[in-house]
Amino acid sequence: MRVRKKTHAQRAPAIEWNSVPAVTALGDRPSHNLLIFSHISDINLRTAMRNTILKVWKGEAKYTRWFLYPPLYCLSRLYSLGLHIREHLFKKGVAKTDEVSIPVVSVGNITVGGTGKTPVVERLALALRDMGFNPGIVTRGYKRTRKGTFCVDRARDTAEDVGDEALMLAKRTKAPVIVGARRALAIVEGMRKCDIDLALLDDGFQVKNTKKDVDIVVLNGGAGNTTYDLLPLGPCREPVARVREADAILVNKGDLDPGMARLAEGIPTFKVQYKPAYLYNMKHNVMAHFNFLKKRKILAFSGLGDNKSFFDLLRTLGADIVREVSFPDHHGYTPKDIEELMSCKDVKVLITTEKDAVKIEGMEVPDGLFYLSIEASIEKEQELLALICRKLEASNMTLPGLGAGERVRKHWVN
Repeated sequence: MRVRKKTHAQRAPAIEWNSVPAVTALGDRPSHNLLIFSHISDINLRTAMRNTILKVWKGEAKYTRWFLYPPLYCLSRLYSLGLHIREHLFKKGVAKTDEVSIPVVSVGNITVGGTGKTPVVERLALALRDMGFNPGIVTRGYKRTRKGTFCVDRARDTAEDVGDEALMLAKRTKAPVIVGARRALAIVEGMRKCDIDLALLDDGFQVKNTKKDVDIVVLNGGAGNTTYDLLPLGPCREPVARVREADAILVNKGDLDPGMARLAEGIPTFKVQYKPAYLYNMKHNVMAHFNFLKKRKILAFSGLGDNKSFFDLLRTLGADIVREVSFPDHHGYTPKDIEELMSCKDVKVLITTEKDAVKIEGMEVPDGLFYLSIEASIEKEQELLALICRKLEASNMTLPGLGAGERVRKHWVN
């Protein structure tokens, strides 16, 4: 199968237990619950800078915003210029868009940080497989060490090899996961080696060099005072008006703010919630109900784009979090990290995320280390699936499934 061209007009930080209200990964928490990075200065500085920027974006640090506004504004304008040049190159045909012969469904967002798109990709992969597709998840494999384009081997590959999210998706969905910087080449690799008949792009909204049939955008609700300026003045990876180009919008963490709601008007919108599935003990390889957390003193740690949401979820489950550790997103764990986490004497239960767990596998871990498995639940999911099928039908794509795909098409489109 060939790709057709179509022209369009480390070191890891050790952790110091500290109750001093200094620069932390959890700046608004009471000091007795704080853990700060202090052993390796570059990680500590990066964490401090990230937290400061997040507060600026959320309107929680007005004086800091005034101080940082001139340099951040200049950098944001340069970033905007780069986006305009990129857009112009694609419109003039200087930059090419690859087109493949199977349907391509993209799930992405417009902001940095955690919007929960990866659990949505997982849920859609399972739902599309139930419809009769053989979907392949296509991702760039952020922070992977292996070069090139390849299919993930969930039995042999490590998170370091292929990226933490790629390995987690492969293990959870049992679907083909293909890693590659050039998405069209990754899709062709999936078609050739895994016989996929639909490509599901993880973090694909900004991908312009591959033709997409359906664009789904995941947005955070309840954003409050969050700015929608471009990076680094704000959290947006591109102009917020691009939301109008989405075929469907998924909203988590509440309702959209009035400004975003106006932009999303007329676009099919669905609510998504993230629910706990089970706990898994990494030492003894056994599952447990998440009710185990009720009134239990725990240490919680994670390396996500939005660690606070994970800690908040644990609290809703009744956990008594006496220590919190926020690592940078996609943090690569070392045995030293685990040793430092285990050194906390006042708790015997440690809870992390499944995304973090795939990077800890194979290390020596304590008896009380669990990860919490989380699932995405999409409101009116059948309507979203029907919408996807209608979009594919409009793109003149053959929908595989029962027989030649005809019964799947009739059932979902009608």
